[in-house]
This record gives sequence, C-alpha cells and structure tokens, in this order.
Amino acid sequence: MFDSSSWQPRFLATGVGSLPYAQAETALSQIWKALPQAPHWPQLPQLGAESSFVGQYLKVLIETGCIGGFEQPRFQVDAPDWTERMAHFYEYYLHAEAGDPNALAEFGFTPEGGLGFNEFCDVLDQQGTQEALLLKGQLSGPVTLGMQITDPNRKAAYYDDFQRDILVKSLRCHARWQTKRLAQYGLPVLMSIDDPGLYAYGASTHLTLDRTILIENINEVAEGILAEGGIPGAHVCAGMDWTLLFDSKIRVVNFDAYEYMTSMAVLAEPLERFLQKGGVLSWGIVPTSVKAWGESAASLRERLETNIKELTKRGVSEDRLRSQSMLTPSCGTGTLDIELAERIYALLQELSTSYRD
Repeated sequence: MFDSSSWQPRFLATGVGSLPYAQAETALSQIWKALPQAPHWPQLPQLGAESSFVGQYLKVLIETGCIGGFEQPRFQVDAPDWTERMAHFYEYYLHAEAGDPNALAEFGFTPEGGLGFNEFCDVLDQQGTQEALLLKGQLSGPVTLGMQITDPNRKAAYYDDFQRDILVKSLRCHARWQTKRLAQYGLPVLMSIDDPGLYAYGASTHLTLDRTILIENINEVAEGILAEGGIPGAHVCAGMDWTLLFDSKIRVVNFDAYEYMTSMAVLAEPLERFLQKGGVLSWGIVPTSVKAWGESAASLRERLETNIKELTKRGVSEDRLRSQSMLTPSCGTGTLDIELAERIYALLQELSTSYRD
C-alpha cells in the first residue's frame, strides 16, 4: 500500500476534473497529452444531468428511491414508504462497509454518468499506465451536493441531519469504490473531494454551518479513500478558511492560487503545520478564464515564484513547500470553449515541465 506520509510530488501537474468535450476519447487524448505523469478521468458535463457535477454521484440514491431523479434531484421525504427507502439505502451501505463488492458497486456510476471514468479505465487496461506516476480521480463534496439537492419544500438537504448523513455515507462509499477501481493499476491514487460549497463557512448567509460537523463530514469521505490506500485531496475554487482542510484527514489541498492567493497567505502558520505533517499544497495557478490567453508558462512561473516567496517570508519552509507542491488549473474547464480549455492544459503542461526538468 502506498505510504503518502513522505510523498513529494515536486510540482507534478494534474487536472481538476471537467472538460468541455462531448466525446470521452477526445477528452482523454487531451489529458494524456498534457498530463502524462498524473492523468485524471474526464468529467463531461456537456453530456447532460446524469454526467453533471451533482448527477454523477446519485446512482444508488435514485435506485433506492431516496432521490427522485437526475434533472431536479430532491429527497423523497414525503413518500409514504420513505422509511423503507432509507432502510434500503443503509442496507447497501452496511454491506459495502462490511466488504461486499456487489454492494460497494452500487455506489459507482451509471453507464452514462461514468462514461469518462470507464473510458479512462479502458485505456489503462489496453495501454497500461504508460508514463504515469499517479492516477487521479474526483468526486463532488458533501456541502456542495447538500446545497444543490433539496427536499420537496426546496430546503437544502445539507441542513437536515438525516439527508446529510445519507449524502455523506453515499459519497464515502463512492470514494472508496472509485479509489479501489483505480488502485488496481498499481499506482498511487489521488482522490479529490471537489467541494466549492465549503467557501460558505463563516459567511453571514450560512451562519448555521458548524466547523466540527464540516470536518467530520470531510473526514468520513476521506476515510473511504484511505481505506483503499488512496490519497485524500480536496479542491475549493474560492477563498475560504483553509484550516478546515488543514485540520482534517485531507492530504492534498488544491486552491485557486491565481485569484485567491491572499486567502492562503494569511494562513501561513497553519499551512506550515499542515506541510510539516506531510500535507501537499496543490496550486491552481493556471486561470480557467479568458485570462489564460494573456499568460504564458513564464509569466505563470513568475507569479508562482512570487507567491512562494510571500509564504516563505511569512514562515513557511521553502524546501518543504517546493517538494510538497502540485500544479493544476484553478478550476475545472467543463463550461469553457474547447480552444480555451486546450490552452489551459497546454500552459499547465509547459509550466510543470519547466519545474520538473
């Protein structure tokens, strides 16, 4: 089993997840070309609700009747047999946790929702891992899903203890299933929990979000990844209180270093403690906007070096920072036009190569 406690990626580059293609083969061609050392499977939101950031992770919840559909996912708490539906879900969960592979598979993707993942695995089956040093997967996080999915009265599911528990346990088992599938290829597996909703903690509009519960939820999903020997990561494409992640079982923190560097710089001391215990900082340094047209690998490297100097000045170990850093785009590229997405991946490849050479 891979020991991530001393892992030093040294500016290894990977993607966040989504790409704007309608064909998995085209997306994978781009990924393997730009990120041969840390390829990820492509999320393909252009294919519809079942392949969306929310819909991909609902298979078991829809099959058990806990949620009513992919288009407008809502918990069916008003159904006369709601208790039986919940019991059906928890039965799957308990069997999966006990090691039943068939029960665990229920937490995977639908054929349509998992098209990019399945094609990724097909390439690995047929061509091997090639130059890869690591394989990267991803799933949506509990806060983001819990804010997007509602009950019949359109109240966010995250604010209901029972609905939140179902979501978290569903994501935990999905994370475990996905990590297990990718681990069979013999490389370390980085599994990122993409949870932009975490930025809401501390905001006046979300005062009821509790730090302890947020960390417990993150840890529950991370433990599913750790159970299969994976490296638990988290991605948030906004400024937030990063100590939520530093104080959790997350090992790789991926942030938008292009637009929100200040949110990390003010937390230099807790960042240093995170790195001291083996954590990895993943820099989303390539902007996922039209700003990418005005950047080059050289200009992004200059920006990154300025940011590293700022953290070093604030007490972060430069040697530790350089050895325990990764590179990504600032967010997914699924909503962008194809030409811009390809520009972003090309910049990322060139920047990572300049560091790793």
